[in-house]
Amino acid sequence: MPDAPRPPALDTLRDDELVALCLKAGRSHEVAFEALYRRYAPRVLGFLLKVTGSRGAAEDALQETFLRVHRSLERFDPGRDLATWLLQIARYVAIDAFRVEQKVKRLEEHTARGRPERDSGRPDAAAAQDERRAAVEAVLSALSPEDRSLLLLRHYEGMTFRGIGEVADCSARTAQNRVEAAARRFQQALLRRRAGGGAG
Repeated sequence: MPDAPRPPALDTLRDDELVALCLKAGRSHEVAFEALYRRYAPRVLGFLLKVTGSRGAAEDALQETFLRVHRSLERFDPGRDLATWLLQIARYVAIDAFRVEQKVKRLEEHTARGRPERDSGRPDAAAAQDERRAAVEAVLSALSPEDRSLLLLRHYEGMTFRGIGEVADCSARTAQNRVEAAARRFQQALLRRRAGGGAG
């Protein structure tokens, strides 16, 4: 006898309905949590990839994020936005993952400094664009985990200052101040890098 199919309407439930199903005992809990994971894992993974700069670290952080979600789902306030809550947990996990990844990157960069750069033979415009992109990524990766996550929430996730405040446990005004300060530090670091001919 074939397994009973998953209810087709499960993926169409509102977040609060899905959370309520997750909190019930039995198989429905597992199936509902799988649906919750499917709904939000791609977005959370995208955020974690940007924060950690590493697929391996991001995937590990994704699993840790949803493990924490599973453990604390009964404490979720249904009046909150579920995506914001998930990103808040992911941010805490990502900051730890970022620190570990930075240790690895420092070793890799130290080794790579002695290697001569090869001429790719591509047109100057494409090479310049690649150089700008590499500079932005290098400066972003060198920021503190706090600054980096705030800038990613604002510019990658497109969150409002109110939403960022919820993730960072502060007011919208404080979130705006923190994001603006992080953006200033980013710009200053980018200018220093350009003035130094690529130095960090």
